[in-house]
Amino acid sequence: MGTSVNARRPGLAAATAAATAVAGLAAPAAHAAATTAQPGKVAYACQIFSTRFAYDATVTVRAPATAKVGDRVTVEADFSDLPGVAPLPVNKWRTGGALTVAGAQPGSVPIAVPERQGPIPARAPIPVGTATGELTLTRAGDVTLAPAALRIVADAGAEATIDCAPKGDPTVLATVRVTDGGGGEPPGPDVTVTPATVKRGAGLTVGGTGWKPGAASLALCDANGADCEPGDLTDATATADAGGRLTGSAKVAEEAAPGARTLAVTQGTVTRRTAVTVTADTPPPTGGCAGKPGDRCGEQTLKVTVNGGPLTMSQKPGEVALTPVTLDGTERSATGELREVEVIDARGGTAGWSLTGVLTDFTSPSGTRIPAGRLTWRPSCAARDGATPVTPGSAGPLDTATAATLCGGPGGSTVVGGTYTAGAGLDLKVPPATGADRYTAVLTLTLS
Repeated sequence: MGTSVNARRPGLAAATAAATAVAGLAAPAAHAAATTAQPGKVAYACQIFSTRFAYDATVTVRAPATAKVGDRVTVEADFSDLPGVAPLPVNKWRTGGALTVAGAQPGSVPIAVPERQGPIPARAPIPVGTATGELTLTRAGDVTLAPAALRIVADAGAEATIDCAPKGDPTVLATVRVTDGGGGEPPGPDVTVTPATVKRGAGLTVGGTGWKPGAASLALCDANGADCEPGDLTDATATADAGGRLTGSAKVAEEAAPGARTLAVTQGTVTRRTAVTVTADTPPPTGGCAGKPGDRCGEQTLKVTVNGGPLTMSQKPGEVALTPVTLDGTERSATGELREVEVIDARGGTAGWSLTGVLTDFTSPSGTRIPAGRLTWRPSCAARDGATPVTPGSAGPLDTATAATLCGGPGGSTVVGGTYTAGAGLDLKVPPATGADRYTAVLTLTLS
């Protein structure tokens, strides 16, 4: 007995790879004969995804021991290895951050480490290396440098960002003695931002000296001073008075990317930048971490995508052989069993399905026939483990035009699906006046 089938089928902002060069009127970088290089311990609180961890870094900050107002000096910060927290091997990584500038010249300076190559095994320490930046000196006196925020972007097949911020006020690790120098061109404009660490949605204040009278524009950029996002600052305004003193303010947008960033102030062809760290509100620990210290308990959100599949059927191969009958002048019965049919509903939806059959007449080589309606079936079907319920069709005769239901999976308001088996007991009533011959009929099963 043949069958046929008709089935319906339903980051992260990147950190920097090189230090920012200060644009505008700044003098060339100073080459000082003496350099301060003092190591110190800095306790960082870091986070990757929703996992928090401690990074007790050994940091050495290098800067010229002495310089003059107007010099642009190179500063360096050498960091010890980051603890091994990446769950996968790291192929490459890049680091951006800032040093807090205080004393005679408050503000900050962006620093960055060029991209480094791995691979680093999973959970192995990540070498951070030496971050560099350039600072234009604008005021005489002692200018101090201390480590501020860090952002490490690790490529482990997909980018993962590690944000680190110092716990409390870090120790000053370098001091530059800045002198007037006398004569020469006056220093270019400078810029400061308060606070140096600001939450998304909060405001910041901009200051500076040495600007031309008039308006200036503000922009929030990545840690390298590039890729400025116009929408990351709202209500931004800045103006310099007749004495060149700059005042301004802005609000950090709720959608601004957190981490080490740069505030850029532009007036005409002159741009000055200062480092700023944007932080996101950290919600109180929940779930299993409720009531526990945030630096000793963390939650990780697991996500999985489940894709729907097809609605299909298959059947055991071979023909259905009904029991032979011998005519004796009375109606005789030829019986058998339908070959088992398997239905798989993998659509992942709420729609139901129906398996129906249509039978041709039984015909013989000699041309005699037995009508299809003489065959009745007794449907049966079952749901395998985990499948939603299934309903067998009603017992009764088959037809050449009207489909009869063998099995059905009802739909509903919840998701249905699974694997099902269907079959039927068959009973063919052979009339007394039937030609002796071999008869064949075709049952077409349709899944919809």
